[in-house]
This record gives sequence, C-alpha cells and structure tokens, in this order.
Amino acid sequence: MSISSIQLARVSNLLRSSVTNSNITSSQKQLLQVQQELSTGRRLIAPSDDAGDAAVAQTLRKTLEKNSAYTDNLDQAQMHMGQVDSTLNDLTDLVRQAQSIASANVGSDVPPDSRLGAAEVIKSLYNQMLSLANQQFQGTYLFGGAQQDRPPFVEEAGGVKFQGSKNTLSNEVDQNAVARFMIDGDEVFGALSTRVEGSRDLSPAINLDTRLSELKGASGRGVARGEITLSNGSVAGTVDLTKADTIGDVVAAINAAAVGGITAAISPNGLGITLSGGPAETISVNEMGGATVAADLGIVQPAPLGAGVALSGQGVGAKVTLLTKLADLAPSSIPPIDLTSGLIITNGLTSATIDLTGAVTVEDFINRINGSGTAVKAEINAAGNGINLLNPTAGMQLRIGENGGTTATDLGIRSFDPTSQLSQLNQGRGVRLADGADLRITRSDGSSFDVDLSSAITMADAIEAINLASGGTASAGVGVTASFATTGNGLVLTDSAGGADQLSVANLNFSQAVQDLGLDQPPVGNVISAADVHPVKAQGLFSNIAQLRDALLSGDQQAITTASEGLDLDYKRVVNLRGRTGARVQELQARSQRLEDQNLATKGMLSLLEDTNYTEAIARFQTLQTALQATMQTSGRMMNMSLLDFLG
Repeated sequence: MSISSIQLARVSNLLRSSVTNSNITSSQKQLLQVQQELSTGRRLIAPSDDAGDAAVAQTLRKTLEKNSAYTDNLDQAQMHMGQVDSTLNDLTDLVRQAQSIASANVGSDVPPDSRLGAAEVIKSLYNQMLSLANQQFQGTYLFGGAQQDRPPFVEEAGGVKFQGSKNTLSNEVDQNAVARFMIDGDEVFGALSTRVEGSRDLSPAINLDTRLSELKGASGRGVARGEITLSNGSVAGTVDLTKADTIGDVVAAINAAAVGGITAAISPNGLGITLSGGPAETISVNEMGGATVAADLGIVQPAPLGAGVALSGQGVGAKVTLLTKLADLAPSSIPPIDLTSGLIITNGLTSATIDLTGAVTVEDFINRINGSGTAVKAEINAAGNGINLLNPTAGMQLRIGENGGTTATDLGIRSFDPTSQLSQLNQGRGVRLADGADLRITRSDGSSFDVDLSSAITMADAIEAINLASGGTASAGVGVTASFATTGNGLVLTDSAGGADQLSVANLNFSQAVQDLGLDQPPVGNVISAADVHPVKAQGLFSNIAQLRDALLSGDQQAITTASEGLDLDYKRVVNLRGRTGARVQELQARSQRLEDQNLATKGMLSLLEDTNYTEAIARFQTLQTALQATMQTSGRMMNMSLLDFLG
C-alpha cells in the first residue's frame, strides 16, 4: 500500500503515469482482497493467497478427514458394543431363570407333572438363548466374528453347532490403533468348550530345514540372532549367526568357521545340536555383545569341556506346525507313534474312522479329521507341542477311540483309556460301589467269582482287580480275562472257560458297578464289550440348558443338580464378559472424547489460518480505502501540473 507523492524531479509524463497507475492498481488489488475476506469470512481463498499457510491448512484438513473416519468407526463400535451389552444382559436374565427352575425342581417332594411343566419352560428359554446367540445389529451378527455370511449358531443333530469365527472384527480408531468391536461367540456361549486337550508332548525332531522361528528355544523364549565365540582350547573363532534362518544355516556357519576340528550336527535324538571335536580339543561356546543365541540354541558352554568330550546341546523345543511330518512327532517315543491303524471319532450319533494312509504332515492329519463329517475340528494347541480336538456342536458327547492300534493314545487324544479315573466316569458321577464285593462274574462253564473294586482308582486298577479275583495274574484272568478295548473304548471281558453257557455279570450288595462300568451289554460270542462310559463331557451354555431340559423330563435329580452347576459357571462367565464389554465401551468413549478434543484444537488452528479476523480486516479496509483516495487525489493534481507551475 502506497500513496503517490508529488514528483519534484524532472521526469517524463509517461513515467509519472506508469508509477501512478501501478500504485492505484496495487491499492485496488489489496482492497479487493480485503473485501473478499469480509464477504466470504475466509482469509485463504486460494493457495496463492499465502502458500505457506495454505500448505499447513491442507495438512490440518487431512487430519480432520482422518479423524472424521476414526470418529465414525468409534461411534459404530460404541453402538455395536452397546447392543452386545444389552444382549448379554438379556442372556444373564435367562440363565438366572433357568437356575431358579433347576433349584425349584430338586427334591423328592416335587411331583413329576411339575418337572414336565418346568421342562417346557426350559425349552422356551433354550429357544430364546438361541435367538440371542444369532442377534444382529445393522446386518452384522453380534457373535459371528469374521464369519458373517450365515448365523453363528444353528441346531444340528439334536445340539447347537457353532459355525461362526473366533476371529472378531475390529476397526481403526486412531493412527496405528485398532479396537475390536465384537465379542467372541465361543467365549460367550462356551461353544467350543467340549474338547479333547492333547495330553502328550509331540514336539518334533528338528532337521536342517527347521526354521529358527519355529523353535521355542532351550530357554523357552525363542531363538534370537547374534554372534558367538567358539574355542577348541587353543584356537578361537567368531561365528556370525545374525542372518541364520534355519538349523541348517547354524550348522553350516559353525562348520564354515573351521575352529580346529570342531563340527556341528543335529543330535542323534533329533532334539538339539551337538558339537564334536578332536581327541585333544576342549570345546567352549560363549555369547558375544550381550547376545543370547548360544543359550537359545542350547549350546552355551563357558567352561571348556574335557579333551575329546562332545558338547551335547539341550533340546530346542521345535514347535508342531502344519508342515511338520507325522513321522517326526515325539522322536524319543518308544515304540514310535502308530501311524497305520488310525482312530475312531464318535460325536453324538455320528461316527467316522480316520484312516491315515497317505497322510504325511500334521496338516494332512488335521484335514482328515476336519473333513470326517463328524463336525469335530482339529487344531495345533497354543503351546505348539500337541493337538487338540474341538466339538463345535453343544450337547453332543465326543468320544475318541482306537481303531485296533494305538494311534489315538500315541497322539495323546484318546478320550478314555486305562489311566482314566473311576471317579470321573459317567460325566463325573463315577462308579457307585458297595460295601464289600461289587460284581459277580459267571463264566461260561457255570463257575463264578466276586470282585471288590473298593481299592480301584483307575480303569487299569479295575482290570487288575477282576483278573486277580478270577485267580489269575494282573494281566490275565482264569476263565475270564479283563482288558481294555483296542477298538473303540471301554472294558472288555473275554471268556476262555469253554462252557456251554454265556458269560454274564451281575451287581452285588446294591452296587451299580455293572451299569457304571458299561458292562450291561449283551455278550457277543464269548466277549462282553462294555459301553464307553467316559465321553468328553458336553459343556457350554447350550449343553447345560439341554441337559437341564432332559434331566427334568427324566426326573433325574442328580442330573438337574449337575446342569445347575454348569449353568452357574455359564452365568459367571457371561457376567464377566459383560463387565469386560462395559470396560471396552468406556475405553471407546474415552477415545472418542480425546479425538473430539483433538478435532477442536485442530479446527481452532485451521480457523486461525483460514478464517477472517474481522477487526483486523476492517481496519485494513479503512486504511486501504483512505490510501487509495489519497493516491487518486494526489495523482489528479500531479498529472495536471506543467513547467509553468514551477516558474514564478
């Protein structure tokens, strides 16, 4: 902004006119800009108005756009979790009603008709729970997880099958921050709580292709990378393992270091690494630079070993993976795992024989089970050292038995075996024994013997008691031999007396051992094959509510009590989950409030850059208007002057 001054110097009229026009144009331009600011309320109308501030404003606008998306995600998550909280509240009310009905129907004074009526109410509660399990919010199943193309819970084969996903959905709620807005349906309803936990460590043998990332390490913390020093007592060298990816890389690096005659190889047992040297060499291994790689590989040895003594490394805990070969599982197993017989899976009324012919890897085995048609799902356990079998159909009893060999036992997934405790049979009800002898077994030749099971703890003890009572040894009876089934599960009585009658078993002294051991089966030839009385207990909310319904229909007071106890655990689990849901809603609300505060601050900064300061703009407008008027008046006078105005 400038005002044209009177030109005292002798200059041409053209120059004076040019300078004057330039000053007037500049003032008009500035005045027009201020007028636009006042009329639009914006200081930055185009990036050219202030390139630096415009760039900052653009960055702030992008931040607000991202925050707007985060806010929408947070709002959606809060609404979703609010619906989950409401549904869990309804679910706890239904469970409480079921518990009250169970409590009211225990006792000898409750008439059968009352229990039948209560069973009808339980059926209604069952249906309401199933409806809540498939509750939707804005087209999304609350408990379906990532599997949203079908209801997560469906009735199948007399039970309720969970076909949702344990992987719950999440949304980005801030930069580098993701929040889950779903609850695991399995966790709410205990849908996958009926399972066989692998009872055997199947950690495989390592080979040169085993990746270090697949190892738990000798210290249980994985295998870090680093450098080690290796000495044979007279020569030392550094071995760089920073880029090692497999056991083969480690072995090759140690051998390439050429420290005396020291060489590395996989241990004979396949569990770790062995370092060997010449007859006069003493082996020591130390870490470098604070690394832990030697300890993780189980070969750290600060003090030199004796001359000619090999360093036998600790086991490095190879994890079971889908690509692990079945033949490499549990390498120290004697005899090796039976991979030829296969196993039998029975889930409710559905049964399948799992044939392992042609199966090479753990993935092959898992696929055979998952594709068996029994709905049973196999998985590698969280520790990476075994296999679990899960039953997604609540209310179905799961049984895992042998198919003439020892495959299920060797893999640690047989559901009933000689080590099973009598007290855990029959869904935890145990075996009802008497004071004195419990069984009378009559051979086919008419002779009999009595069996006292009072000192038996396990099925193996019961088998031994029967064989000894017959007059035989612990493993072979006289006339009748007790054993455990090699096909399926259960006690087996084999008659060798050679008589014309049939083998039979009867209770003594009001004992219920015949029924509780599953021996109330008709003989086939000279063999009584007992029923499997130790299925994997059906757990979860739908299993317990179904058990309560059936117990009320049959008038089984013990089963009513057992179902009530299961429902109590379900109630506590759902209440706990509801508390966690509430905490998550509060966390989302807190994030939303912080984001709102950030947006307010960002908008304030953006306003300072883009919006018009009316007080300052009006003052500039008035100043520019005055300056323009003064310039035009001055210019008018100046342009009319001539040489005569300066003479005189």
